[in-house]
Amino acid sequence: MIKKACTKLQCYDLVTGKNSPLIYGRTCSMLSLVKEIMNMKKLNVALAILVSAVMAGNAQTTVNSDVVGYVSQTLTAGSDTIIAPQLLRPSVFAGIVSSVTVNGAKATLGLSTGALTASQLQYAAVTQPNTYIAMVTAGNLTGTYFTVDTNGASDVTVNLDGISPTSADVTAIEVRPCWTINQLFPASDANVSFTPSIGTTTATRRTQILIPNFAGTGINRAPSKILFYNPAITDWALTTATSAKAGDTAILPGQYIVHRNTGGTPVNLGLTSVGGVYAKPFANYLGTLPTAANDNPLAFPRATDYKLSELGFTDTDFVQSTGKTAGTRKDTILVYTTSGTGINRAPSKIYFKFAGAWYDTSSTTTAVDVTIPAGS
Repeated sequence: MIKKACTKLQCYDLVTGKNSPLIYGRTCSMLSLVKEIMNMKKLNVALAILVSAVMAGNAQTTVNSDVVGYVSQTLTAGSDTIIAPQLLRPSVFAGIVSSVTVNGAKATLGLSTGALTASQLQYAAVTQPNTYIAMVTAGNLTGTYFTVDTNGASDVTVNLDGISPTSADVTAIEVRPCWTINQLFPASDANVSFTPSIGTTTATRRTQILIPNFAGTGINRAPSKILFYNPAITDWALTTATSAKAGDTAILPGQYIVHRNTGGTPVNLGLTSVGGVYAKPFANYLGTLPTAANDNPLAFPRATDYKLSELGFTDTDFVQSTGKTAGTRKDTILVYTTSGTGINRAPSKIYFKFAGAWYDTSSTTTAVDVTIPAGS
């Protein structure tokens, strides 16, 4: 999480192979995934290792193949485990965008070829349970993604979430389904990656999935949703609507969830996710409040580690502290480890930048450039 000082940003990650559920925070502001917050800046995060591959395949009108891998996590009994999908589900389309037509809160992206079936990307409970995203792979907004509303044979209509793109902003896209709760924790994985509840009341619930409040404002926000597996409906359900199926809940790129392995007599569980290594630019929009601090949970869909210096913050998108004391700190990065014992754990580390160098709040004598583990 990044706390930001009364400004707004866009986190523009050009690093391929990196992932970290950080909470970036700023004094009087914070980075978030809220695209509706305007006056955003770009945070460029780049590593040379991917530069040659960044634009590969943009001229394609067919699906590109990913390098496939897997990530395994232990889900400790009686504890919270942060799960930030480090691998993506396979793309279903990649091709040239020939036009961009904005209509209110949506935009229709015209495709150079008619390679789709009408409405195949439109969410429909039971018959089409996926939420799709259109990831911009060429144009001024390269790295940005939009959720898909619907599609025709040769166009895709997306939700803009406060962005107003032009034709120069989006010249190629890649369409992928998001991870959902049912995809990460299918019914067949009962007692492997989750423990089904034995009822719907608080006392009878077992494994719960907490969805952070990505769209809210302020600090230390409660989860926006909590789900549990309800065998009576053979699906995940919200604690606020226990008889309605909610397993199609999507986890967008840059988001993470919390697996709470409590209730009854919990045992250690395990999760193995298989997916593609994303080797293209990726961006998140990060907003701040004008007069107050605002938490912004964030995870990069990458599968390797970051150093602080590789995050790419500059003075235009990360306010440096004016000193090392708590009262003089501005923007901060709060890092949460994915594993550990207990629930509602505090951040494992908090970092700030002063005079061009990074410092750990627990020991400010010497500058640091630590490695932030994937999934942290």
